[in-house]
Amino acid sequence: MKRLTFDLKFITPAFIGGAYQQAELRPASFVGLLRWWWRALKGECDIKRLREEEVKIFGGIAKNLKKEEIKMASPVYLRVEGDVSKGEDLINEYRLSWNFDKNRRALIGPHAGVGYLYYSMVALNKREFIKADSRLRLTLIGKDEVLNHYIASLWALVFLGGVGARSRRGGGNLAVVDYNPKDLPKDLEKISFTPTGDFCEWFVKNLKEAKHLVGSSKGSCDKYSNLSNVKLVLSKTEFNTWFEALNDIGKEFMRFRSENKQSVFDTAVFGFSFIRGKGPFVELEEKIKKSEEKIKRRSSPVIIKVVKTPEGKYKWMVLRLRGKFLPDGAKLRFWEETGEPNLGLIEEFFKRLKERQKNE
Repeated sequence: MKRLTFDLKFITPAFIGGAYQQAELRPASFVGLLRWWWRALKGECDIKRLREEEVKIFGGIAKNLKKEEIKMASPVYLRVEGDVSKGEDLINEYRLSWNFDKNRRALIGPHAGVGYLYYSMVALNKREFIKADSRLRLTLIGKDEVLNHYIASLWALVFLGGVGARSRRGGGNLAVVDYNPKDLPKDLEKISFTPTGDFCEWFVKNLKEAKHLVGSSKGSCDKYSNLSNVKLVLSKTEFNTWFEALNDIGKEFMRFRSENKQSVFDTAVFGFSFIRGKGPFVELEEKIKKSEEKIKRRSSPVIIKVVKTPEGKYKWMVLRLRGKFLPDGAKLRFWEETGEPNLGLIEEFFKRLKERQKNE
């Protein structure tokens, strides 16, 4: 059995907590995130095979030889601990400033980009959050052949995702401060948690190693969100703070969506939720499910996040996951109207970001 510990640091605020939305570290949340990123790295289109392997690695419900359902425990023990700092007023905590212009129906002000990305957490709920720079320790105990999968998933969580609510909009981004033992198991020696040199080259190399550790499928898969053909844009500009980096990309994202709000269906491709009777929902055809059953939320295939450079600066990153946005036989409905999301908008958004990079 091997014991590995990772000292992590939040580089952006994390909106993660319990049933009453109080900010706290929850091991179950991290296990769920590692499972999700493992599936994304795996890119396996045979869903039955995917689930069978996932249960062996992370635990869950399996079937024995008699085809009876049995509960399998995870072969890896995971513990999360840390004395994190909490806050209740993000705007005052980081001296942010923005306002909602009723005439223009838009956010304005110096930090409108942060406000746009965090709006539901700050303006609507004012949720308690874990402050940036808070540290935590994640401990993994298990055998090498299983730890490989956990380490690859942790790498993806740190460098591709985030923790908690708004994790696809820059919430709960992490950085690795240290890990022990220094000599990782042999199969893990090629993967790095410390960006060096050219970040893009480093990123591509280590993403390849993470996929190798989980035995990623060689082909492409569209059945669920995955990394079989990921697109990525990294800012050329380096920022002194996390909120400057997030504000920059947040304003760009806000401008793009505002310019392309021809209909509620077009911009739904960036994700949507059906709240208080507003917004679209997914209606499934009778042959798929009962027509009255609705999917009231769909996560965006676009992830916006912040990464920290070896020099201690911050950059924003935007990546697109591969996979169908809607299940087969589904359509969007908004009141009495139906329509489809404009998938081309994502391509246009990435094109704009790349053009902007050329001019910087």
